[in-house]
Amino acid sequence: MSAPRATHYLITLLRSARGLPPSSAATLEALGLHRIHQSVLQEHSATAAGKILRVKELVSVRNVTLEEGAAFLERRRPEGAGVAVKGRVYGGGKSRV
Repeated sequence: MSAPRATHYLITLLRSARGLPPSSAATLEALGLHRIHQSVLQEHSATAAGKILRVKELVSVRNVTLEEGAAFLERRRPEGAGVAVKGRVYGGGKSRV
């Protein structure tokens, strides 16, 4: 029995596009990457491969099946996990009453 064939790219942003030409930031946005250590799934295609090659210094790429990629993205910490604010939050600016 053969292993399932990889059908998607799992792309993780490792470095910021700050200081690079605006086209690099636009390419990352087109891939769906906005924050460092964010991961996205892209289906194998010539368009996705070209975008990855334009920003290859900034990203990490793995070939995965759709199920493996979805499982990896599910393991990520959900938004807002880890910090719960209770009561009054101090440290803001001066407020005039």
